Amino acid sequence: MIRIGVAGIDKTSLNHLNAIQSLAGFQLSGIYDPHTKNAPELCKKGGLNYFEDFGELLQNSDVIDIASPHLNHFPLAVDAIKKSKHLFIDSPIVSSPAEALQLINLSGEADVKVQVNYPERFNPAYTATLPFLTRPLYIEAQRHVAFNDQRKKVPIVMDLMMHDIDIILSIVKANIRTVHATGVGVFNGSPDIVNANLEFDNGVVANLTANRIASKNIRRIKFYQYQTRLQSDFLKHRIKILRKQNEKVDNRFLIKNLKAPKEDKLLLALTEFYQSLSLNKKPFVNLDSTYQNLKAAFLIDEKVQMLTP
Repeated sequence: MIRIGVAGIDKTSLNHLNAIQSLAGFQLSGIYDPHTKNAPELCKKGGLNYFEDFGELLQNSDVIDIASPHLNHFPLAVDAIKKSKHLFIDSPIVSSPAEALQLINLSGEADVKVQVNYPERFNPAYTATLPFLTRPLYIEAQRHVAFNDQRKKVPIVMDLMMHDIDIILSIVKANIRTVHATGVGVFNGSPDIVNANLEFDNGVVANLTANRIASKNIRRIKFYQYQTRLQSDFLKHRIKILRKQNEKVDNRFLIKNLKAPKEDKLLLALTEFYQSLSLNKKPFVNLDSTYQNLKAAFLIDEKVQMLTP
């Protein structure tokens, strides 16, 4: 049984708690949250151990799950790794590629495993698309969220676009050659809408749009490859495949509409993490990929800032 402690007891963390308690391989050791005033009462009501000091949580845990967006992830991650604790940590985990590189070095020295929670990697609509992917030539990602004034606290590239950056980099597996990006601030001093165009060394082009003042939520990605167009709708859990049936005959196309199962992405991610610990293997959503994601995000943000008045 692997003891796991959770940092945070807000809405996000409660989802983590529910997932952890449903997995037989994990034993919940307790909660740490200095920012939620009624955290001790909430823990007592739920029959959970509450630790006023993060060091106490570390002493009683083998793994730390840093989930709350209200906590500064980086110093907690550093403390946990230095105490040789494995980490499951929500993104964004750090504020710069340099911090990610520091965590990579520390985790290597401590010989601990770190899985970063990019939930779309475990979205059934995405994973069901992977068998149909051969060699994408052009990728188009859209991530729109209905207007919420609280989202202005986090830069849009780190808050929204990062999820699609992660997916695209995991598929393309090539260095970025050029970046073109622009942003528009409509209701805030910082951009509310960002569009980025990435050109890779292997010729693949990706176009990403993030919008935090949209009229409705949209999360979808399209892949264009020879004779085929694939569309994954992450919200509706649907996959649409348009494929040319016969190269020699025009206007012969096969359209498939597939429905992906609705599964708990967080539960799937934590299950994958448990298996990496049990089998002593590196999590496939790890700090190395996060470092590359952050480098790309900072390149995009740098271009946006250059063009923002």
